[in-house]
Amino acid sequence: MSRQPGRDRIETILVGVDGSPEAGRAMALAGSLAGQLGARVVAVHAVGLLDVWPEHPENHAARNSHEHVKAMLEGPWIEPLVRVGVRPRLILRDGPPSIVLLAVAEEVDADLIVVGSRGSGQASPSALGSTSAKITQRSSRPVVVVPDDRSDTESQ
Repeated sequence: MSRQPGRDRIETILVGVDGSPEAGRAMALAGSLAGQLGARVVAVHAVGLLDVWPEHPENHAARNSHEHVKAMLEGPWIEPLVRVGVRPRLILRDGPPSIVLLAVAEEVDADLIVVGSRGSGQASPSALGSTSAKITQRSSRPVVVVPDDRSDTESQ
């Protein structure tokens, strides 16, 4: 599907989910917007090839555990949406986050993509190649990047 030019109603909001505080803030915004606009929310998590879960980093079986990620996605990760009464469609997909989010946005014909300014990775917020930067550069759809919770004075 491709977005219809001039479409002025937001019916589908795609939000990136990874368990980070920034993703939580992105979900809170997506949930708030969905409630105000009567839109549906699609929550997407991309499982990366090198993902290791912090609670068992030494256990190679914990790498890329779709069962573990699915449990997190169905539970605590979507809590910011559930709190505001939004039950999202959940999508778990293998691949680099920016590629996965853009592909799913196309598949569900998202009217808006909402992501945190940084995710669960360790790169600095201004790191070249971050997921939010790639999405804003490559998307033909409107993108909202929710900043982290540092105040303006802390970042100066």
